[in-house]
Amino acid sequence: MAFSPATGTPNGVAVLEGNLTFEPITVNPTDAQLLETRQFNVVDICRFFGVSPVKAFDLTKSSYSTVEATNLSFLTETLSPLLEKIELEFERKLYKPSEKDSIDVRFDTATLLRADKAALAQYYNTLFNIGVVSPNDIRKQLDLPAIEGGDNTFV
Repeated sequence: MAFSPATGTPNGVAVLEGNLTFEPITVNPTDAQLLETRQFNVVDICRFFGVSPVKAFDLTKSSYSTVEATNLSFLTETLSPLLEKIELEFERKLYKPSEKDSIDVRFDTATLLRADKAALAQYYNTLFNIGVVSPNDIRKQLDLPAIEGGDNTFV
């Protein structure tokens, strides 16, 4: 911003001394279009693979709650269908027909839900209150040490 020497107000005429030259800070239309195209390419690639742009480090339209919701969406919409197909293939190709009823292949996605702390707390609270898990079971899932008397379940 240049100041007028006569009035001291901004946006006046700048006086450059010596060998200084004025070069405006602008982006020419070609470079601006290149940047816009690159932005569109990120979104287009994410759309093709079914991944949120946040997962491709495009944080232009995101906040903390958006990132948290995106992680949950990534699990349910992108990973879960793929994991389910892999589980079915494992069950179909690795086990005999007589073993299929006694063996169940499942990926543990619990660690992917750790980012949503409120939902995680509600989940463990519900399981604890209906007697499904003990305090030590919860602590084990959270990578915390067991406590004395924590193996009892309560209803």
